[in-house]
Amino acid sequence: MKVVDLSVLLYDGLVSFPSHPKVVMMDHVTHDFSKPRYSAPCEGYASKIFMMSDHSGTHMDAPYHFFKDGLTIEQIPIDATMGNAIVIDVSDKAPNEPVTREMIETVVEREHLSIKEDDIVLFRCWPGEWNGEGFHQCKSLAPSVAEWVVDHKLKAIGLDLANADINDNMQRDVHLTLLGRNILIMENIVNLDKLSKKSFYFIGTPLNLKGLTGSPIRALAIEEW
Repeated sequence: MKVVDLSVLLYDGLVSFPSHPKVVMMDHVTHDFSKPRYSAPCEGYASKIFMMSDHSGTHMDAPYHFFKDGLTIEQIPIDATMGNAIVIDVSDKAPNEPVTREMIETVVEREHLSIKEDDIVLFRCWPGEWNGEGFHQCKSLAPSVAEWVVDHKLKAIGLDLANADINDNMQRDVHLTLLGRNILIMENIVNLDKLSKKSFYFIGTPLNLKGLTGSPIRALAIEEW
């Protein structure tokens, strides 16, 4: 089996979007503290407490993120979070240039990509290091890309930026268009440059968290079984 991990490493202090809280990790019980309770050869146990936004790191947005009556993360069908996936690379665009439908269609035609109903499409928009200099200023998806997704009847999209919408687009067209149709959005996908294939099987299941607007995911590309 050949698997590429497309997930951000979560650690204490990580900030994956400027307005979101940082990840907090702290000791709950240490080995040294618990050791006296146990008998040799047991050296005690350790456990941690962690706190984070439900949109920290590589994560999935639930429709409830933007719709008061939308599905919360545990209500999303599990088969909607996995399936055949295609990566579309538009990272040669200028960082201040939005990804447009025309760009997407050009890549699909040039690379002879086959996009089918219920596929998952991952967009590579950023050529640099995740969360590096200029990352949060890089423009992401124009509203026309959401229309392309709807026309192709995809069940989910992902991208390597922290926001599927262009940050200063406060109408949030992409989120509203897709989440309003229960088309899932995954943000902060990484390592798309490490893929050796344009098509693969994708798994990005969220945690089973009641009532939340999203969840961190472990995003995996299975290139060979």
